[in-house]
Amino acid sequence: MPYEVTVKEVAARPVAALTLRAGLATVGEAIQHGFGTVISAVGTAGATPDGAPFVVYHAVIDEETEGDVEICVPVPAGTALPDGLVRYYEIPAGTVASTIHRGPYQEISPAYQVVTGWIEEHGATPHGAPREIYLNDPQTVTPDDLLTEVQFPIGVAAGQPAGPVS
Repeated sequence: MPYEVTVKEVAARPVAALTLRAGLATVGEAIQHGFGTVISAVGTAGATPDGAPFVVYHAVIDEETEGDVEICVPVPAGTALPDGLVRYYEIPAGTVASTIHRGPYQEISPAYQVVTGWIEEHGATPHGAPREIYLNDPQTVTPDDLLTEVQFPIGVAAGQPAGPVS
């Protein structure tokens, strides 16, 4: 699948979030469990999700390395969550380099490679952990039709425009 990298500004986003540790063999199960836990806490707070859910990868996860994954569900500002593992905070606004992956989650690696390659080629500086924003629901579309936005927060190099780039 060809990927187009876009540089754009994203707004600050209040979220309900849960951080879990996972390896490559367990990350899918951890994310599924995590979303259930976060959605339950949001419901207990009397709130409803306010945007597409996403995961922040705080470490490289591969066959040999476990890392922290943060399961995030956007919520209205000021949502008071019940005491527990799920916390409320705001993901800061900023500039991201992103692309859209269409297809199964297990086949997303090339999207990451394209965005990280673009960042290196264009002299941008990573400013935070990458995110996967899940644009549709795996319970309502086939794996081939899943849409996932891969975002890397960046510092934009001088003279680099925001907007679509190649």
